[in-house]
Amino acid sequence: MKRDFKAALARVQHDYAFYIHCQSDPETALEGYTLSPEEQATFRDPQRLAEALQQGSSMRSITIKISGTHDWINRAEAQAPKQEVVSELIAREVESIRLADNDDERRESTLRLVRLVG
Repeated sequence: MKRDFKAALARVQHDYAFYIHCQSDPETALEGYTLSPEEQATFRDPQRLAEALQQGSSMRSITIKISGTHDWINRAEAQAPKQEVVSELIAREVESIRLADNDDERRESTLRLVRLVG
């Protein structure tokens, strides 16, 4: 991983305004960094960004697979959360990023935020 790419990833973890700028105007946000087209694309796509942040994480991921028939599953169609709830969750994650004591806490909060924003 190149130095500028790592630096930009680190900045995304603690600078919410930079993250939003990468999503809304990536060319301007990233102009101070020397990045390949693929690396630039990572900052435009929340899913790719989450994956890049996760790769840099020292935490191991856990995969749970459930198979078979489960009568207890609520098969009702999932409803999208209300905008107020999403806004509150986003605000909470932004605050978690701001108050994080270390890079791991900041990274995990950033991953949750990226998943919320989509």
